[in-house]
Amino acid sequence: MALGCWVFGISILFAILSSRCLYADGAYEFIRVLQSQNFVVLLWSRHFVFYIFEAPLVLAIKLGVTNLSWLRLAFGLGCFLPWPLALAACYWICRKHFWLAATGCAAGYLNAAFVAIAEHIVTHALFWPSLFVILFARPLKPGAIVILLACASAMLFSYESQLFLSAPLSLLALWRAHVERQENNRTGWTIFLIASALFAAGVSVGLCGVLMPEHHADFSAFKNGSRAMLAHLGWPLGWTVGWIVLAVAASFSENIWKLVSQKPGVFVLIAAVLVWGSWPILAPNRGDTGLQYDHRSVDTLVPLALLPLALILRFRPQWLESKSYRLESLAAALLIGQSLWQISATVHWCQDVMWMRETLASHGGIVPLHSTVLAADGMEGRDLHSDRLGGRFDWTWPSLSLALAPKPNIQSFVCSEVFLSPQIRARFWQPYDPLAPQTLPDLRHYGINYRGFLAAMNAPATATK
Repeated sequence: MALGCWVFGISILFAILSSRCLYADGAYEFIRVLQSQNFVVLLWSRHFVFYIFEAPLVLAIKLGVTNLSWLRLAFGLGCFLPWPLALAACYWICRKHFWLAATGCAAGYLNAAFVAIAEHIVTHALFWPSLFVILFARPLKPGAIVILLACASAMLFSYESQLFLSAPLSLLALWRAHVERQENNRTGWTIFLIASALFAAGVSVGLCGVLMPEHHADFSAFKNGSRAMLAHLGWPLGWTVGWIVLAVAASFSENIWKLVSQKPGVFVLIAAVLVWGSWPILAPNRGDTGLQYDHRSVDTLVPLALLPLALILRFRPQWLESKSYRLESLAAALLIGQSLWQISATVHWCQDVMWMRETLASHGGIVPLHSTVLAADGMEGRDLHSDRLGGRFDWTWPSLSLALAPKPNIQSFVCSEVFLSPQIRARFWQPYDPLAPQTLPDLRHYGINYRGFLAAMNAPATATK
């Protein structure tokens, strides 16, 4: 498990340093915060999560940082630190059962983690420390109280799936309050009553978000993505399902456990994990990181599926006592395989970033996406549900062009052909239009100007080199 945590930590560090926070919606959110120089919120029902994502970036801006490299790094901290912090809290609360939270991370988060700006990620991360405090924090220490109340408060406005995750937490917190009262612990009784009330309020907010969605396109996209996930699991999720089947079989069958734990079986499993984790490098044209956007529902399904295991560990630990080593070993292997896949996919992202910066530096004006290697490489995903012309996040290319601009004097924007065709572009939303320069964001505070781009647009004959 220590090795699994190290590999996971490396994957998080690599994601932060490589500016993977800009993938998909990330570049747009990054530019929005730069333009406002303050917090920006997309949906009221999720605004606490936006504060978490944006806090390091806003702090850096308030401290006077204007260098985009440092600001991208700050944004990455907000996007990728919630899960490492959640796992650290679980480890501190109950080291013995830490493997359960690690399994939730590997099976849930790492199957939907490539899209960094995703509110469900934080909701799922907050679930595990909350559950660990309620079930395993005995006696209740001040640090555990802070963790529980902070998580319960943050989940209040996080994501619609809090409807399903907060409900069992509210009931369990109410049960724990009853236990604390029986033990004549007034402080514990009060704390768990407050936590139960916060989780119950979160259920109400989540229910409102489901019944009265603020953005109907997001709700329909979630349903479509869930159906698409069932039709096509993709590489990491497919391996996860297979590994879970193996873990269940090895836990309850002595013959299967002997098969996988003896030296030949161990070598085969190590080889499988290495192939599993390195697939984006071994077969770069056969993967689609955008599929992880469709896997948002696993961040709801995984904690609910693992909740019975947590209850067994709390109320009937003897049932799993003899299986704990097997479960921890297989959970660690799952964490390693999934983290290696994230690292390999991020290597591919770094190559795409390099190509894009070279493209932006060597061209002027509008650069059609399909005139570059980026379209075939699938930097922003390969599947656009509503059109066959490009990737699923084609609207983000101008934002990504700004966020990764090699110089403050913007020379060019990479744009999908979807937004260059007058007949097609009207059907798709975009935050601003490079063909209408007056809509471009005002980023003069950071020394960014559009003189080179405007000159290229006014001289179409020499727009590209």
